[in-house]
Amino acid sequence: MKSKYILFLLCMLFSLTLCASNPEDNTYPTQERLFHIARSANKNLVCYDVNLKDGKLDAKSPLNIYWVNREERMGETNGLSYIQRKMAYGYKLVSAGDDSSEVILTAYPARKLTICKQDSKYVCLITIDNQPAILESLYVKAKSGNPLSVEYVELQGVAIDTGAKVTERVKK
Repeated sequence: MKSKYILFLLCMLFSLTLCASNPEDNTYPTQERLFHIARSANKNLVCYDVNLKDGKLDAKSPLNIYWVNREERMGETNGLSYIQRKMAYGYKLVSAGDDSSEVILTAYPARKLTICKQDSKYVCLITIDNQPAILESLYVKAKSGNPLSVEYVELQGVAIDTGAKVTERVKK
């Protein structure tokens, strides 16, 4: 019995060591997370969680958006500033239905995102590489020398039909 306990402790210590040696891999996922945006500017994430009210989608305000720090204060979260919401990382509600909503991202209005319940989990549906997919993340590559100018955005998700990973790089 004692050897099983020691083995368990060693496994836990090994797991913690792996996490500590590679903290930039940690996206600090939550149960409500729909997707996140990673950027070339730094390692911090902009996270998009489903906003629930009494266990159902808050159709009028379907997203809770916030920063996760992965540099100075690992795991600390902060809300978006007014400018960040209005100019970069916010969203506009396009339509609200019964437990689903369509939104567009402020900085990327070319594609609609549909937030809905699939099985027992909320997901964000989008078209990636001409395929209906569940959005997992976006990566924003800034142009070198100008962090406010975007070179490309890479969408990453899972194809609804096949379950395969899909990506698409969109250049501005």
